[in-house]
Amino acid sequence: MAFWFNRLIEYWGLPSIEEVVDHVRRGSVQVVQMGNYGPDFYSVCEDPEVPQSWSGMPLGDISANLELAAETTRAVQQAGARVVAQLSFTMHFGCHERSLGLFGTVWDRLAAPNLLGPLPTDVASLVQVTAQGTPSAREIEGRPYLTYRGCICNPGWLSLLKSMVTRGLQCGVDGFNTTHNYEGFCHCPHCADYVQRNAARSSQIHAEDLRALFDTPSPDAIDHPLQPDPEAPEEIRRRWDVAVEQAAALRRKEAFDEVFIAHGRSLRPDLLIAQWYHKYGMRVNDERAGLPRSLWARDESYIWYSQGPHRWDSDLNKGWLADMGLPSRHMHAAGEARPFVVNKYDYKRWRVWAGEAAAHGGAALCFHAGPPRLDQEDSKRIAPEDYYGPVIRAQRFLAEHESLLHPADPSSQVGLVYPTRAEREGDPHYLDATKRIAEWLEDGHLLFDVVLDEQLAERGPIYELLILADVERLSDADIDTLHTFVDNGGAVVLTESTGRLDENGGRRQTDALASWRCETSSPDEVGARLQAESVYSLSHTDWQPTTTHLDLLDADMPVYARLPNDPPGQSFLRALDDLLGGFWLHTDAPWYVRIRAWRPQDECALVLHWINYLQEEEAIVETPIPIGPIEVSCRLPDGARMTKLEWRYPEMRTPIDLPFAQTGDDTHFTIPRLIVYGMAVLRFEKSERD
Repeated sequence: MAFWFNRLIEYWGLPSIEEVVDHVRRGSVQVVQMGNYGPDFYSVCEDPEVPQSWSGMPLGDISANLELAAETTRAVQQAGARVVAQLSFTMHFGCHERSLGLFGTVWDRLAAPNLLGPLPTDVASLVQVTAQGTPSAREIEGRPYLTYRGCICNPGWLSLLKSMVTRGLQCGVDGFNTTHNYEGFCHCPHCADYVQRNAARSSQIHAEDLRALFDTPSPDAIDHPLQPDPEAPEEIRRRWDVAVEQAAALRRKEAFDEVFIAHGRSLRPDLLIAQWYHKYGMRVNDERAGLPRSLWARDESYIWYSQGPHRWDSDLNKGWLADMGLPSRHMHAAGEARPFVVNKYDYKRWRVWAGEAAAHGGAALCFHAGPPRLDQEDSKRIAPEDYYGPVIRAQRFLAEHESLLHPADPSSQVGLVYPTRAEREGDPHYLDATKRIAEWLEDGHLLFDVVLDEQLAERGPIYELLILADVERLSDADIDTLHTFVDNGGAVVLTESTGRLDENGGRRQTDALASWRCETSSPDEVGARLQAESVYSLSHTDWQPTTTHLDLLDADMPVYARLPNDPPGQSFLRALDDLLGGFWLHTDAPWYVRIRAWRPQDECALVLHWINYLQEEEAIVETPIPIGPIEVSCRLPDGARMTKLEWRYPEMRTPIDLPFAQTGDDTHFTIPRLIVYGMAVLRFEKSERD
């Protein structure tokens, strides 16, 4: 069985043994991600002019750091956790003209048997190069010297990474999470050959396209594949850019697999591996979005996504929640229930972050660079205890309730279909409607999952309602699935563009969903329900958020109108209520409370996870504002008979048994008080129909 975890801590460098071991033991931590074993470490570790933070290790000597890493790793493992090392796939610092970094004298020393062993003649032959053939360097403010990237198509660079993996394993680590995996192609012959063999032969690029781009119809005759004619038609250049990005995503995966799966797991078969990726604002900036479904995170142990800036605090008066409901649902669906980490750099709302992870089946808690330092008590009025108290309580709570959390399946009435095929093609507006509707569902407390469009036939039938908002690309099998779904009593929401294209993006000759489309009957409505079918045809609307200045964060961010002030959203939810004949969950909780439901596989229970985002936002440390009482009515599994209802949260002395009343398949109860995160555990006798 694959290793599953939901309690993690992360340090960019190495913490002290006493600090990390104490946390592992007190928090029942399963994974510690720490230390840096990549080219950035080796490039500046021994440079006295560069602060040690840039090497990701605490000491100014390579060998001493590796010895300390081995000692720290053993101590963490003895305390009960596995150790995952961080290793940059490309980035390092230096200057090729001044012989700094890996371009300097350290290169020859790294070839020693106790370090990396035999190496190529020089690193300049392994890094990305410019069109002129010189090492490609970037000057990035705040970073030491110049920043270089290893070439993902260069076999010598991959050989160097393999040596670093081998050396890391000699330190005893249990796995690797690689950083800086987002590089594309450079102007070296290795990259040119790869682009010719892949992007230039893409099914989306035709001979006439190549003629417009490179003045030749033959891929083999392209001299400079990364320098297409800027005067080529815009539509052709866009398709070429997509083809190149898909090829880059494929190459990143191939290179990663060669280094960590083929090489790393040949040395340790149970090696934990992951990639540190990014998905800011749920847009097409995901470094593996261009991969086919069969390769997306294939053979990887867990999923990790950073979410970008301004996800660390709320501004509720402006409608900014900074929650991770949609990203978490996407990671759970795309990762097929593997462990996942949402890294949003929330250095204040520890209980919110932990609660989000628990509610969505993720791992809590990631912290980039370690807990607050002691000196920050004076400079920022925050102390290490502001981190350790809530985090350790949350992690102990997760450990104590693991049977309710894993293995478990989401219990959701609605499947929100995610347009993965459009994402793969780089469609800039592929997710506009889906994101807006997700906000309506969250604010209205509907129980919903994300379903990838490519999972529709497999997972679609388990829901009562499927929402396909601007999901243009559907296969014939998907169309058949939807018709069968409706014939069997399911309900569907679609838009004018839904299903207009086949799975490859070709326009359908006939509209397979024509009978499901109609105009809205009233300008006050956002759509219309067909009389003969359980189908709601959603009319075109403005899906875009409003750019809003958030005073508390001093940033301009895209903010949606919240449901209490959003007539289109209210109209939409009324339509869904009508389609479904009632929602599974009703509550008077405010919009800034989020709810997720799960069915544990080993217990007869339904677990409702609650997260309250209300807090004193001006405070420098997390200062929750509890709410309650909260009235709840929840649908039970068919024929289930309630036996007990428990209210549990990390700060409590003992669980509270709540009174309840069951009417048919619905149970009614009151949550007395919600601080930040809590679980309502509805226990029932297993029904013959369940």
